[in-house]
Amino acid sequence: MDSISSADKKTLWAVCWVTFLWSVASLMVFSLLPTFLTDELKVSKTTLGFIEGVAIFTAFLAKVFSGVFSDLFKTRRSLILIGTLGTAAVKPLFALSSGVWSIFWARTLDRLSKGVRSAPSDALIADISPKSSQGASYGMRYTLETAGFVVGGALASGLFALTQNYRVVFWFSILPGIFALIVLYRFVHDNKAIKKQVTWHWAEVRNLPKRYWQILGGIFILMQARFSEAFLNLRAKDYDWSVALIPLLFVAYNIVCANTAWPMGRFADKTSKLRVLLLGLLVLILANCIMIMAPNKYWIILGFMLCGLHMGMTHGVLAALIAENTLSHLRGTAFAMYYLTTGVAVLLGNTIAGFLAEHFQSGAFYGGLIFTSLAGLYFYKLSKEHA
Repeated sequence: MDSISSADKKTLWAVCWVTFLWSVASLMVFSLLPTFLTDELKVSKTTLGFIEGVAIFTAFLAKVFSGVFSDLFKTRRSLILIGTLGTAAVKPLFALSSGVWSIFWARTLDRLSKGVRSAPSDALIADISPKSSQGASYGMRYTLETAGFVVGGALASGLFALTQNYRVVFWFSILPGIFALIVLYRFVHDNKAIKKQVTWHWAEVRNLPKRYWQILGGIFILMQARFSEAFLNLRAKDYDWSVALIPLLFVAYNIVCANTAWPMGRFADKTSKLRVLLLGLLVLILANCIMIMAPNKYWIILGFMLCGLHMGMTHGVLAALIAENTLSHLRGTAFAMYYLTTGVAVLLGNTIAGFLAEHFQSGAFYGGLIFTSLAGLYFYKLSKEHA
């Protein structure tokens, strides 16, 4: 981080803390939403998988346009502000929802807002971080993101235990979004160099390096294994974890993430990002095996923590791989293509996971095991080609 200017370092920290607040608000809702849907609204697992898939795909589609627009109009901050405002405005809809369709639209609009802010914030981090420290920068952002998930999960658990009321928790989730707007407005600024970049054209996309497209292919395979955390929630419920305690499993998941992402990002900068990614895929394979074969409810804790370890090892590394294999004036577009690819893969993965969970015991995790193994083979071959 020493090679980042003082102004850019301030912006980086502000983006990271805004991400923390986004995460607090999100997990206060989404750690309880699956059980709210299945228990209170009597929604099937297949419908749950469809809702999650469409919502996440909507987020990724929004990331495509916001990433391209951030390159086209040479601004990141304004789009991040719009997305954050949308996130804060949508949260009351969860508390007011009375049926599956109202939840569907609330979930979709919330993910749309997330999509608007995500690609520009990823591109902004690349704008202000030298290539030699991008892994550490994305790792730091992901560390605070997952720390926010820890706080959000703990708040959700505590509030639900006190009130036994989903909607009370959903109402309180509005507050972190308001704080995020304040921090963003006061402390986050565009990098001045972006204003001097060459004019963006769609034709420029073909100039993205071959290596970028190869990495994108592997990400498409991997993301079909990264179905929604809703299926982790439901797997815990299969083992008789109570609704009030399930958010604490996500706390454990995110504590592991928060303590892994930044160190692994720094380690990846010094060694090989693909090697770190491969180790993370091995961890996810083990996590799927445990979620399939867990002999009792306490093994589910280990499964959650291994999923968290995988995310901590790989999430920031994937972003860094995208950032270092693109062109400076196409960073937003490169992340847009990354999110489009990821969105299609996650939509497929959630639909497949929902179908498998409906018809087979531990079905979602069998699908996760297969896709993770295929992604591991792909990235191993890619690492050998560029050794």
